[in-house]
Formats: sequence, C-alpha cells, structure tokens
Amino acid sequence: MDPTFIGAIVVIVIIGLLILAYLFSRIVVVPSNLTGLISGSNRGAVKIIHPGGRDFVLPVIQSIQYLPFTQTTIVFKVTAEDENKINVNVAAVAAVKVGDSDEQVRAAAKRFLGKQNTDQAIADSAREALIGSLRSIIGHMTVTDLISDRDALQRNVFDDAKSIMANMGLEIDMLQVSEITDAGGYIESLGVPEQQRVEKDARIARANAEREARDAEVTSRQQIAERERDLSLRQAQLKAETDKAQADADSAGPIARAAKEREIAIIGQEAAEAKASLTERELDSTVRKPADAARYQREQEAQASKTEALLRAQAEAERTRLDAEAQAQAT
Repeated sequence: MDPTFIGAIVVIVIIGLLILAYLFSRIVVVPSNLTGLISGSNRGAVKIIHPGGRDFVLPVIQSIQYLPFTQTTIVFKVTAEDENKINVNVAAVAAVKVGDSDEQVRAAAKRFLGKQNTDQAIADSAREALIGSLRSIIGHMTVTDLISDRDALQRNVFDDAKSIMANMGLEIDMLQVSEITDAGGYIESLGVPEQQRVEKDARIARANAEREARDAEVTSRQQIAERERDLSLRQAQLKAETDKAQADADSAGPIARAAKEREIAIIGQEAAEAKASLTERELDSTVRKPADAARYQREQEAQASKTEALLRAQAEAERTRLDAEAQAQAT
C-alpha cells in the first residue's frame, strides 16, 4: 500500500476525531446554580436551559450565557417620614432570586445579561425596588402602626415590591423587618406608657399571684385539716367497730357454750326419755304383763273355784231338797 495513501487516511482520522471532540465540547451541561440561555436560534428566539439540563450549542452560530439561579441576600435601610411626618429608620433584610418560569428568566436576561457583574446588578436593582416600596409603605402608616403591627408592614412591602420585581424577572423568597428606630426619641417616648402599663400589669400579676398562692396555701391547709379530721373520725369509727366486734366475740363464747350445753342437755333428756320409755316397755313386757297375766289367772281360777263351790253347794242343796221331798212323800 502506498505510504502516501496511509498517511492521508491517518490525517483524515485525526481530523475526524478532532471534529468529533469539538462537537462533543459543544454539549453544554448547565450547573445547578445557573440558568443557561442559548442565543442564535431560529427567528432570534432564546432557548432556556434550566439548572442541571444539557443541550448542544452550534459552533459559530449559537452562544450560551448564564444567569445566577441562587438566592441573593439584600440588607437595606430606609429613613422616611410616616403618615404624621415623623422621621423613622427601618432596617430590613430580603432574599431574592431569578424566577423559575421561562417568562421570568427571559425578563431577567433582557435586563441583566451583558452586565459586567450580573449578581451585583440583580442585587442593586432588587435593593432599589425594595427601598422604594418600603419608603412608600412607611408614608401610609403611623409610627404607632409600624411598631404595633410589624407583620402588616412586612406584608405591605412584600406585596408592593413583588409586582416591581416581577417586571425584572425576580421574585422575593423572604422579607423581614429587623429594626424600627428614630433619631428624636419619639418611639422611646411611645414605649414609656406601655412600659409603665407593663410594669403595672406585672405588679398586679405578682400581687394576684401572691394572693392566689396564699389562698391556695390556706385552702391546702383547710383540706389537710379536713382530711385529718375525716381520718380521725374514720379511725374512731373503725376502733368502735373493732371494739364492738371484739365484745361480740367475747360474749359469743359463753353464749355459744351455754347454747351448746343446752343442746347437750336437751339431747340427754331426750335420751333419758327414750331410755325410760324403753324401760317402761321392757317392764310392760317382762313384769307388768306377766304379773297381770298371773293375777288374771288367779282371778279366773278363784272365780272358777268360787263358781264350782257355788254350783256344788247348789247341787248339794238341791239333793237335800230332793231327799227331803222324797222322804216326805214316803211318809
């Protein structure tokens, strides 16, 4: 193979690799704290690449610029007249950033891209808007309102500055009024009656607390005395019940013994009566009835002897009569 041809192939490959490397280098990954804007697209439109996104930027034709996507903390202070023409100093702090929507990004790009220091340009514009809104709101409130309703002050400034910020593609994440003062001591004088009222309320609250503590102590002592009295009464009642139970137990012994003895006596009497009845029946069967039988026999025998003698006497008398009649007839 011709060395010249091989050299040409090597050169072409190297050029191709260089072109490929260059094309890969035109793939842009947007950092998470930035928003990318690609210009040079069709019809002059700006293509937005949100944080963390990627895209291909055509060489020569297109270019990419970045807007910061992080919060910017703005500390600002305003000296302005209130509704009653009293000068007050209000210090505040806010956090602002470029908005998330494409419309807000385009508005911020139109206003801040091309500035030498984009972050500083955003901070300066936001500070001016916040100072203007704060001064305007102070002029429509009294010092008393500013002091007593700081939330209303913050809310009104936030709402007023929000629309101004939106036109610049910015949004407010946080707004906090940190201090309200004045050079003439007016605010301090406003606080004197309030301080006196607070001290008075504190004295009254302290006196009330002491009185309530004393009342609570008296009540507690009364409750303790009542509980001790109830305990003594209960103890006396329990002792009386115990003594009565003991007395009942002491008297229950003799009564129980007497009842037992009475029961034993009754049982003994019943046994004696049963024994006597048995003896009586034995006497009837062994003594009385045989004696009665013997007596009856004797009586019957005596009656039979008597009857026999009577009959014999009657027979003798009849024979004597008959003999007499016979002799009489014989003569």
